[in-house]
Amino acid sequence: MTDNLQQAPAAEENSAEKSPVEQKFAKKSATATHAKPSSTLAILALLLVIIALVAIGGIGWKGFELSQQLLTLSHQLEQSTDKNTALAAQLANTEKNATIHNKQLQQNAQRIAELPGADRNDWLLAEAEYLLRLANQRLGLERDWQGAVAILVAADGVLAETQNPLIRSVRQQLAKELQTLRAVPAVDLTGAVARLQAVQDQINELEWMPRTLPQASAVVETTAPQVIPTAWDRFSSKALAGIGKIVRIRQNDKALPAPLTPDQHYYLQQNMHLMLEQAQVALVRQQDALYKQSIARTLDWLEEFSMVKNVKTEAVKETLLELSAWNVSPEFPEISGSLNKLRQLMDQQRRITALPIHTSAQ
Repeated sequence: MTDNLQQAPAAEENSAEKSPVEQKFAKKSATATHAKPSSTLAILALLLVIIALVAIGGIGWKGFELSQQLLTLSHQLEQSTDKNTALAAQLANTEKNATIHNKQLQQNAQRIAELPGADRNDWLLAEAEYLLRLANQRLGLERDWQGAVAILVAADGVLAETQNPLIRSVRQQLAKELQTLRAVPAVDLTGAVARLQAVQDQINELEWMPRTLPQASAVVETTAPQVIPTAWDRFSSKALAGIGKIVRIRQNDKALPAPLTPDQHYYLQQNMHLMLEQAQVALVRQQDALYKQSIARTLDWLEEFSMVKNVKTEAVKETLLELSAWNVSPEFPEISGSLNKLRQLMDQQRRITALPIHTSAQ
């Protein structure tokens, strides 16, 4: 105990004996010794915080993606629900219309069954009236005289099944209309369209530019008195002969047209294709003026630009000239007389059937 007390003053004396610099250095060393463990812990804590933030960010990003996917799926589900609702409404509307139509059909059938005199002849007359009306529409709107003839023949067969002597006047008028309609010149629309297509296919095979210039007309040689050539004449003739092998001069009465450039050649072919297609459309629609105008324009281009005269070019011209002479829109006769007579007869029968029957008094 006494020794410790003695050592303590000694230590104080030793510390008092140290210089201020040594004392400051000793304090820094002690502070650094205590700071090393605390800085390591701070770094570890910072790393843990960074790792935690990264993990939280990754989890948040995944959650964001999942939320976006859920939002997209919810939108798609809403759209599907809307579509299903619309389809259900359409289906309900369709079923409602079908129910209404079925009721109307049942009511019409009941009314027809309750009509007086609704027998087989009435049905045949109604069918014949429908066929005659259809034939008039086919001829007037579509200008299909062949279809109109077929329908008129069918209507005549239906009228024959009635075996009604009152129909005789209607059938006589119908026979006249068939005869006048059959006298109309037939137009082979299918054949004409096929020939125009064949001409259109040959347009690209035509030669529009000459491979060689036309030969000059032969010069008639006249006999001249024989003259003995001199040395200068022989020299000049040899010189002219040599030049003639390099330069050739031809004399033509008419100026040759300039050959078509490749672009002009292409556009000319395309224009001719368009004109021939326009002629086909006019042919099907039976527009005679447009049909002939299209073919005439094509022929003008052939005459103006076809510098090569060969078999293909002449064949195309002959075909177009033949087709241009066709009358694709002939005048059709009036065939409504039989329809009007049949309607008058049907009205008379309805009035007779509707008259009340008076019974005599007993």
